[in-house]
Amino acid sequence: MAHQDINVAGVLEEAPMGPVQYGVIAMCFALIMVDGFDTQNVAFVAPALRDAWDVSPSTFGLLFSAGLTGSMLGAMLLGVLGDRLGRRPLILGSTIVFSVMSLLSATAPNVETLAIYRFIGGLGLGGLLPNAIALVAEYSPRRVRSTMVVSAFIGFPLGAVLGGMASARIIPAFGWEMVFIAGGVIPLLLLVVVWWQLPESLRFLAMKRAQPEKILRTLVRIQPDLADRTIASIRAPEVATVQQPLRTLFRDGRGGWTVYLWLLTFCSLLLTYFLVHWIPLVLVDAGIAQQSAIMGVALLNLGGIIGSLIIGRWSDKRGPYLAMGLALVLAIGFISMIGFSVQAGVAVLLSVIFFAGLTFVGAQLNISALAATNYPVEIRSAGTGASIAAGRVGSIVGPLVGGILISRHVETEAIFLVAIIPAAIALAAIVAMARIKRKAGAEISPAVTRPTA
Repeated sequence: MAHQDINVAGVLEEAPMGPVQYGVIAMCFALIMVDGFDTQNVAFVAPALRDAWDVSPSTFGLLFSAGLTGSMLGAMLLGVLGDRLGRRPLILGSTIVFSVMSLLSATAPNVETLAIYRFIGGLGLGGLLPNAIALVAEYSPRRVRSTMVVSAFIGFPLGAVLGGMASARIIPAFGWEMVFIAGGVIPLLLLVVVWWQLPESLRFLAMKRAQPEKILRTLVRIQPDLADRTIASIRAPEVATVQQPLRTLFRDGRGGWTVYLWLLTFCSLLLTYFLVHWIPLVLVDAGIAQQSAIMGVALLNLGGIIGSLIIGRWSDKRGPYLAMGLALVLAIGFISMIGFSVQAGVAVLLSVIFFAGLTFVGAQLNISALAATNYPVEIRSAGTGASIAAGRVGSIVGPLVGGILISRHVETEAIFLVAIIPAAIALAAIVAMARIKRKAGAEISPAVTRPTA
């Protein structure tokens, strides 16, 4: 019988989606959903904390920023480590960190202690996302990669939506502490399953030339007919070891594309967090009932979930730049209409907000798929993590910008006209990225060359 060399990348690209791939996506989806809940849960308990500790609004700003800052640093630093140590250990370790910190948050005696726990927990929350997204991308064939990555990533807004609904019932019955306890216990329970079932990236293992028997067992589960063949070797596409992954993001023609990606994520998260944090207050001040104003945020997230799947599927068929570009064009129109829709009635207003989420938040949720698809495997976590970190900076800036506008008593219509500025910049960034790709005429550096001395 002839001996056969197995190319891991080739098997994963040609094999149909099956239980192994869907299992990876399901486990990463579940963890990302808990990540979304834990990222937002401090906002859910804020009113209760204000009553319990007499916390000022400025102090809450510092508390919110502590977790977001930790998440920004975690996305960048642990994304880099994922490319060196593997996706699986960083996913497991990150989950343990934010779970334990959430449990400790329930015991915090004051805001200062809680801020420290939130910062450390944020490191784990930020570290999970780039490694989970990279793992999903590496188990998905290119023909459906954007769809699969986005399907996993929508767990983040879904976790925030479901967590908010649950917290509204938990806090009156059991107190604010139970929200943090749930945010720690649930991921630890998930971790039991993930620890035993989540595989490491096969491309990563083959690239590191590690555990060939383990690689083959997983490959046979993906493509059963490999069990009948005599395997001579298992390999991944030849790539050089990356010593400085963040610098490598700017080499081999990737520099301009990377800068525009960071600008895209910064503006997208800035506007998303601006809308999520300030829509309720702005609409209540404009005369809308509080329940309807809160429903606006839920519809914004729901629209984003639906839109992300539509845009992700269209990206697989027509390319991400056209799909995201058209979505952003429509988003600019819908966001600018929010303020003017207040006078048209609640039904019209909520419909406009839903379509703003469908287009803008839907496009924003596709950015991680864009990063995971275009960076090669050896810097995929670093590239995805760096873009998420840029977005986290925007998520800190967005609520601050909203606070400045509201403190200056800017009219409702004008507030949402100002909000289209980051959307317009995001559109310009996606157009620039498309031009760079078209000029290159191929995927950005599918292999990393070793820098010369």
